[in-house]
Amino acid sequence: MAQASVTGRSLEIGGGIGNLEIPGKDLIRVDIQGSPGVHLAADAHFLPFRDGVISNVFMFDVLHHLECPLMFLTEAQRVLRPGGRLIMIEPGISPLSHLVYGLGHEEPVDMHWNPRKPCKPNPSKDPYESNQAIPTLLFTKYREVLTESGIFLSVSECRWLSMFAYPMSGGFKRWSLIPSRLVTPLLKVEDWLLPYLGKIMAFRLMIVLEKYET
Repeated sequence: MAQASVTGRSLEIGGGIGNLEIPGKDLIRVDIQGSPGVHLAADAHFLPFRDGVISNVFMFDVLHHLECPLMFLTEAQRVLRPGGRLIMIEPGISPLSHLVYGLGHEEPVDMHWNPRKPCKPNPSKDPYESNQAIPTLLFTKYREVLTESGIFLSVSECRWLSMFAYPMSGGFKRWSLIPSRLVTPLLKVEDWLLPYLGKIMAFRLMIVLEKYET
């Protein structure tokens, strides 16, 4: 994620566990819930920052939890400076991951989600509610909805990640099916295969949006 960023003040949304560390970055952590690792508790739909003061917004597994993703993207556009970037890693729904997520994951995958449906954030919504399909649908099938909604963030990268290593690692579970000595070789094999098999077998997406220069 750091390699995709630009110089300047950075914001992590959903940074409650405080794991993101980027050397040399002025990083502000925001989460819907307060915790020791968070600088500021705030709703991603209503970011408490002035226009154009943020260079990078980082999010790891956050977008698919947001009730109104387009409303959030409008806010991200507002707080980003021209040339600033929104950098996300999210679930990616391929035929294989759809099958696996459906069989063994507690978060739903609703491929019928439509971003054109009117949306208003509900303050009483459980912040852990989710739809893992949102990032894939929004940045593949419904990408044109961004400009239709007045969101002028160009998609500079939408890349499939993680075919074998992620499900075999257990994700955020305590167990892993991969011996530590095989992790690096397996990731190298994945990197070689992803351009050919990513759309069919990948489990993750990396999305980088950039605010148009004015």
